[in-house]
Formats: sequence, C-alpha cells, structure tokens
Amino acid sequence: MYLKIQTNEELLLFIKEIKKIPLTWLAIDTEFHRETTYFPILSLIQIATESQIWIIDALTCTDLIPLKVLLENKKIKKIFHAGDQDWEILKQSTGAITWPFIDTQIMATFASLGHSNSLESLVLKLLEIPIDKSQQNTNWIKRPLTPNQLEYAAQDASYVAKIYPILNQRLIELERDAWVTQEMKAHLKKYQSDTSSKDWLKLCSTGCKWPIPFYALELTKWREGWARKLDLPKRHVIADLLLEQALRTKSLGHINESNCREEVLEDLKFLWEKLSREYREHKKERPMFTQMVKVHHQDFTLAQRKLLKKWQSRSKTIAKQLDIPPHCVLNKQQLQLIVCGKKSLISGWRKEFLMEKNFQPSVLDFTPFT
Repeated sequence: MYLKIQTNEELLLFIKEIKKIPLTWLAIDTEFHRETTYFPILSLIQIATESQIWIIDALTCTDLIPLKVLLENKKIKKIFHAGDQDWEILKQSTGAITWPFIDTQIMATFASLGHSNSLESLVLKLLEIPIDKSQQNTNWIKRPLTPNQLEYAAQDASYVAKIYPILNQRLIELERDAWVTQEMKAHLKKYQSDTSSKDWLKLCSTGCKWPIPFYALELTKWREGWARKLDLPKRHVIADLLLEQALRTKSLGHINESNCREEVLEDLKFLWEKLSREYREHKKERPMFTQMVKVHHQDFTLAQRKLLKKWQSRSKTIAKQLDIPPHCVLNKQQLQLIVCGKKSLISGWRKEFLMEKNFQPSVLDFTPFT
C-alpha cells in the first residue's frame, strides 16, 4: 500500500514527518513524459523504504523545491535503478544535486549479475518474483491515473528498496562496495557538469577538413538553443541528416520550409552567413578541433592503434578475472584518452589492476589531447 501526496501542503507535511524517521537510505523512482518535448514533464516521484511507499503527484504539487532538503541530505543514500534520467529530472524540478546516490543497475554489474539489467530481470534473479509490466506504456501526464497505474508506479520503487540490501550485501562480500562508491562519484561529476553537447562530433566524419568541425560545433549549439526555446526534441528542430548534408555540400539549399520551421530556417541562414565570416578567426583552435574529431572516430596513428589493442586486451583479461564486462574496466572514452597520453585518469580500483609494474605500454608518437 502507498500514501499519495497531491498538494503542496501534503508535501511539506511529508518532508516534516520523514525527517523524524531514522533513515540511512531511500529508494526513488520517477515517471515522466519526454517523447515530444525538450524538457521532460515530471509526473510522479515514488519514494520507498523497506516498509513504506509514498507517491508524489508532480503535476498537482506545483512546488517541489521542498524535496531538495531530502535529496541533498548527505546522511541518506538515494537508491535508483538506471537513474541517469531520474537525477536530471529531479535537478530540473527541485534544483537539487541529489547526493549521495547509488544505482542498483551498476551495483548488479559489479556483483557479477550481468550488465544493463532491467529492474524486472533483477527482481526475478534476486527475489524470484515476476513483475507485471502491463502499465509500462502509460501516458503518465494524463489524469486521473487508475489504481492499477499507481500500483505499478509504487511497485517499482518498492522493488528497488527490496533488492538494494541484497546487492549491497553481495558487494560487501566481494569487497567491491567501495568500487561502486567510486563509480557513483564519477557519475556525480558528470551529473554536476554543464559540459557542452558532443553532438557536433557525430556530424564530423573521419578526416573532415577545416572548417567543418567549427561549423558542426556552432550548428549543434544553435540547435540546442532552439530546442530549449521551443521545448522540442532536437531532432524536431532540424534533423541530423539535414545538418550532415549541409556540412558535406557546404550549402543550405536542401533545407526549406517542408523540413524546417520558417522562423528556424531564417535564423539558420543568418547563422550560416555569420559562420562563413567568423571561421577564419578561429584558426588557432584548428589543431584542438582536429584532435577531438580524431579521438572520437579513433583515427589513430599505427603506434596508437597498437597501444589501443594492448589496453583493450588488458581490460578484457581483467574483466574476465573479475566477471564483469570489459567496458566496466575501461570504457571507450577512457581508452581513447589513455591512448592520447592521459594515463593519469586511471585511479581507484582500476589503478590496482591496470597499472601493474609489468604492464607499462607507452607510445611516443601521439598528439596530446587538450
């Protein structure tokens, strides 16, 4: 059974009451709609302990900022499953940097239960309970929600609360609980940062010539701005294929009012003219842009490719020993940066396994990544 919170007054009362409970962790889940908007529309926030469940209606509770004190309480771990989007939405809705947090999907990976487990598969593995997913495709911004829909939302948070202690105990037994804490700290850095989108790198083909990278970066920043302004998915502002063709042909001739909004198209034409004048002023940035494109597409020298294979082989060997996926030892981005001279990023538990004295591959023939 769950307690439903539907007003700002009820939310304040909930915060007041939960402060009285001696908690060390809470399971949290959200339901939202994002198919046709840039900003996700938060519908529900489900919070659970092992014995209690609360459902906060984010559409009728018009002020969610009081939750910030709970989400940022350093004495209470916030437990999510595959929580990247949950963290983002809670930050948008409450202004909170949720911390400390733990992700049961990552916990399961380090507990040698497989990678990218759905909550359904983990519950089946750990509790031997099949989850009813019949309400999975609910339109969460439609009101009123049925009792079955609310029960489905409540059970997800409840199951996260049930599997967390089991996973935590497994990790303690494997002496990997500190590993997960390190992973969560890395996620926090990503979560806190306002790093610019990497969409532009996808638009740059291998070996593309200057000033294409400059155009690609500015075009994707421009599209992001329009997506925010119109509250539309970026692909609804202008498709990647249209931008790729513009970069390839150095022309906007294929873009018209049939595939782009009139106001957006007029602004794009203005930007295109502006870029054609400005790119010459950014010649000093050309080496950095070129290197970033090379790294993204793994356009390495022969020496770097040999080094990449050594590190890949090393990470696969260690992953097999630890019974975890190779990318959890070194992911694509980490491998790329190591090959470009950034071995210093290897820290924590990875350093113990990867930086043995008898394994010191190096390469002299590389351009440092800046």
